[in-house]
Amino acid sequence: MKPTLKLLALALLLPMLSIAQSQASNWYFGDGAGIRFNDNGSVTALTDGKLNTKEGCATISDDDGNLLFYTDGIRVYTKDHVIMQNGNGLYGDPSSSQSALIVPNQKDTNIFYIFTVDTSVFEADPDYGLNYSTVDMSLDGGKGAVTIKNTKLLDYCSEKITAVLKDCFDKSVWVITYANENGSEGVFNTFHAFEVNDSGVVTTSVKSKVNSFVSDKRGYLKLSADGSKMASANVSEGLFLYDFDADTGTLTNEQRINISATNKNPYGLEFSPNNELLYVHTYNAQQGLAVESSNLLQYNLTAANISASEVVLDEQNIFRGALQLGENGKIYRSVANSYDQGTSYLGVINNPNQVGTAAGYQHNAISLQGKLATQGLPPFIQSFFAKEDLVKNTDGSTSASLTICETEELTLEVDAIPGATYTWSLNGSVLIGANSNTYTVAKTTMTDAGKYTLEVTPADPSECPIIGEAQININPLPVINNATLTQCDLDASSTDGFAVFNLEQASFDISNGIAENTVSFYANQADRDSNIPITTPIGFTNTTATNQTIYTSVTNKNGCIVYAELALEVQPTTSSLPKALPYYACDMDSYDAEQTGMFDLESIKTKDYPGLEVSFYVSIEDAALELNPISDENYISTTATLFARLEASNQCQGVEEVNLIVQPTPVVVIEDEYYFCTDNPILELTAELGFDTYKWFKIEDNGTETSISSSVNTTITNVGNYRLELGYSYNSGAQICTNSKEFKVTPSNIAVITNVEVKDIRKNNSITILVSGDGDYEYAITDPFGPYQDSNNFTNVPAGILEVFVRDKNGCGTTEPYDVSVIGYPKLFTPNGDSINETWQISGISNTFLAKSDIYIFDRYGVLVAKIDPSSVGWNGTTRGIPAPESDYWFRAKLEDGRDFNGHFSLKR
Repeated sequence: MKPTLKLLALALLLPMLSIAQSQASNWYFGDGAGIRFNDNGSVTALTDGKLNTKEGCATISDDDGNLLFYTDGIRVYTKDHVIMQNGNGLYGDPSSSQSALIVPNQKDTNIFYIFTVDTSVFEADPDYGLNYSTVDMSLDGGKGAVTIKNTKLLDYCSEKITAVLKDCFDKSVWVITYANENGSEGVFNTFHAFEVNDSGVVTTSVKSKVNSFVSDKRGYLKLSADGSKMASANVSEGLFLYDFDADTGTLTNEQRINISATNKNPYGLEFSPNNELLYVHTYNAQQGLAVESSNLLQYNLTAANISASEVVLDEQNIFRGALQLGENGKIYRSVANSYDQGTSYLGVINNPNQVGTAAGYQHNAISLQGKLATQGLPPFIQSFFAKEDLVKNTDGSTSASLTICETEELTLEVDAIPGATYTWSLNGSVLIGANSNTYTVAKTTMTDAGKYTLEVTPADPSECPIIGEAQININPLPVINNATLTQCDLDASSTDGFAVFNLEQASFDISNGIAENTVSFYANQADRDSNIPITTPIGFTNTTATNQTIYTSVTNKNGCIVYAELALEVQPTTSSLPKALPYYACDMDSYDAEQTGMFDLESIKTKDYPGLEVSFYVSIEDAALELNPISDENYISTTATLFARLEASNQCQGVEEVNLIVQPTPVVVIEDEYYFCTDNPILELTAELGFDTYKWFKIEDNGTETSISSSVNTTITNVGNYRLELGYSYNSGAQICTNSKEFKVTPSNIAVITNVEVKDIRKNNSITILVSGDGDYEYAITDPFGPYQDSNNFTNVPAGILEVFVRDKNGCGTTEPYDVSVIGYPKLFTPNGDSINETWQISGISNTFLAKSDIYIFDRYGVLVAKIDPSSVGWNGTTRGIPAPESDYWFRAKLEDGRDFNGHFSLKR
């Protein structure tokens, strides 16, 4: 049920008539940030502002909500966002909590006063205290100019300033700051109230000395909109609440509010529109924190123990910030990450008259479109917001706005005041004939949305008029349709008129295709009226044979509800499902364990079910309830049965079985590569037997293919890339399932030995065999049968005449023996007649290798003892027929190829 709108009992006579609320329509603050309050209660980000302030700022608009000017307390900007004439050098400070506040002269609408409070941010920065400057908007073509600048009121004061209307008759305004009794430097214990009247600013203050002593200048000062309460946030020295007398400008009844939350240093303040709740933005003022933290707190001023009524609405890792009541009755919170770093959002307390979390705080609720909020928001004369909320909730609390649905009743009601006159307006236009203490719209339409204003003029002319206001938003009803759902009777008794329905299939039609709408189904009208929905809309069986009416409700995203009806119809079917022709596909991967094929369901629909809406399902139950339809047009499946649901105009016409059959495809067994011996250029290849079709293709370099054979075998005469395609034939050749594999034919041949590099006459002789050719070769020495090795390098080779062999791994043959000479000599010989080691000769020399070489043998004294013929058996150990003695001997070999080397060996008997 929606709450009834009633005008609150007007116990207080509020001074509202002379102050136009639209003067607070535009806010500029932070680093280029701003917002505008629209007539419908919404907020629009402004991105044309020129401020760059860490904290204080002020803005003023005219009675119609048009921007006049704004300031950071030093510079004044016109509505065109340029500095106003003489608009530099005011004695405020962007680092002052409430650097400035603007007060209009109530008699001369062109005159405004900018009150500024200064602060000192470094040692050489002077503190000018409280001053005011005068703006005349009649100058510079209506853009205004500062005519009088920095008129001194107090030499020294806090960073706080606030204002409220004195009364609605003389239209005076009280401007209040916190200082010491004389306004000189020192601790604060006195509030100074300066009156602004038709004649201007009264420079002598009304002083209210309090019991507390405060030296911390930081934090906000706020009056309640009705002028009855004032709160002072003094960062490191606590939070205080006072009673304020708007008639005299004096404060009494100082109360300290103890903060229990994690972050205990108060900064931003604001009262609820009904003046009963106080909101405080606290933070941790400790210096050097790696991460800042803050709380948003609520205190109930009607509670017996205000401190004990504390409610933590929010805790964030953010810095301190201001709170400010807006035209729409919501309180806005500035959000900064640190002193120097702002964010591009404002937080919002949506229902500030509600106690506790019902106040509805929303963090990062308003995007500033890339501009930055810092710590401050513009303060205003609090009387701008002194209006009575017209929305009374069922729990007795009040609100400034309400959202209802189209066609709902709207009632605005006020307690009757004898002799009073009541004037009701909607969006600024007087509602003709609405002149009593009630206003009712029995059945609202979209044109009834907007801002409702009630002005109550008491019969006693000494009493101030009373203003009430409510922002009414009306959401449209969903657009709906009655619908029909036809289901095929698919159970065993297919003509009994009962079937299983998926009621949700009708949701789209009923809700007019709006996916955000929620459709609920009810078995009868009584259940709908009692909101007892059908619990199983998927799988619902009609309770009345053949035809039945189901009742529905459609709820849109705004919670507005409209009713519609759904007609259920059951269409009899035959006792068994008709079976369609089978559809075939070839196994997509013949190498895995499962046979799966791809079926073109879209082609099946077009070919076999023209003119019908067709959906395929894996089970008869899914087909009946239209659950889990197969969405893929190219459906991959094993051999299976599907169920085709046939519809016309979204109504069931029947269900048929569709058989999907997957046929095996060949497994192609062929090597990846074959070798073509260029010295014997014929390669015969034969595929496995047992297939219905054979096709051999030559793949050209450009990717085209040429058929070379359609038999089981083929003859390859050229190197290159080839493909073998094998096939099975099904259904008398109507379906051929093929599979293929590519292979390549690589050239190969017998090797040609071009050289053998020899490293000899050393402890570890080695040879390296160098060849040319297209093959893949392996190498052996001494024996054509191997063993063979992949490396062409051999080490630890014995001296002598060796045969070298090279074999093609691809089967194209082995080279003829290739002789290699490896030079070496024995280290000793024993010519003692035992037929073992009887002679000494250099190895690797023969009649065919180095035959013209010379070998000389010397004794240890260098005497030539023998000259050896390379083709002989060698030296037999005698000199001139006489056996040489046992000893070491030296030799010198001058080889035919130019090598000249020597060495020594031993002779032993």
